[in-house]
Amino acid sequence: MTWEREIIIEGNVFRVTISDDCEALRSAYAEGRAVIGLWDPERTDQCLTPAGYVAESLEDIDDEFLERVVRRKEGLPWQIAKTQRLTIREFTPGDCSFIPDEPGGGEADRLFLKEESLKDYIRCQYGFYEYGIWAVVDNHTGRLVGKAGICNLELSLQQEFLKAIKNNDTPVELGYHIFSPYRRQGYGKEACQAILRYAASAVSERIYARIDQRNRPSVKLAESLGFRLIDQTHSGSVPRMCLYEWNCS
Repeated sequence: MTWEREIIIEGNVFRVTISDDCEALRSAYAEGRAVIGLWDPERTDQCLTPAGYVAESLEDIDDEFLERVVRRKEGLPWQIAKTQRLTIREFTPGDCSFIPDEPGGGEADRLFLKEESLKDYIRCQYGFYEYGIWAVVDNHTGRLVGKAGICNLELSLQQEFLKAIKNNDTPVELGYHIFSPYRRQGYGKEACQAILRYAASAVSERIYARIDQRNRPSVKLAESLGFRLIDQTHSGSVPRMCLYEWNCS
C-alpha cells in the first residue's frame, strides 16, 4: 500500500511517499519526492529501493521523522541545537568558503576546506550516521565561528585505549575547534554543552575525548564539561595522549 504525507519546512511544502511497494517508491523518487519504505518483516522478498529510510509502521513516522527524510533528500541542513548565542547545525557545501585554513589543522580538518570533499562528508557522514562534525554559527552575526560535534573514535590511533573503552560497538568522541578570532569568548563550552545534551539522547550516553596532555585549554574545557580522565598512553615518546570519558548517567 502507498500513502502520501505533506510537511512544511522553511515555508515550503514537501510531499513524502510512504510505501511497501518497490515500484511506487521508484516512481515517486523519479518524480523528485522524498520516499520512506514501509518494511514488512513477514516478507522475505521485499525490496524497498530506493528508500534511504525505512519504518515498520505508520505510527513510527512522525513529523520529525518526515522532516529529517526531506532535509536529507533536499540537502537542507538539520539543526542540532540552539543556545543563547549559537546555532549548531549540519554543514552545507557553501560553508567551506568561510572556514579558515588555520595552522595545526590535520588531514581531517582539510576536508572541510573544499566544496567537493565537504559534499562527500555531508552525504556519507550525516547520511549514514546521522551525526558528525557540525557548524557552529553566531546567532547575532550569522558568522561561522567554529565547528564541533560527535565523530567515531579512531581506536587504531591509540591501541592502548582499547582496554579502557566500555562495551560499545561504535564508540564516539567529542570534537571541537573554535576559529582563532572567536576564542576566549566561551563559545567552545557553550557549543559542547549543547552537543552533549543532544548526543546523550540521539547518539550515545557515553562520549570520549582524546587530548594531548600539553593542550591545557582543551583539558580544562573537557574537565569543566564533566569529562573524567580514564587512561593515557604510556608507550613511545612524550607527550602523552589522554583519554577522557563523559557519561550522562
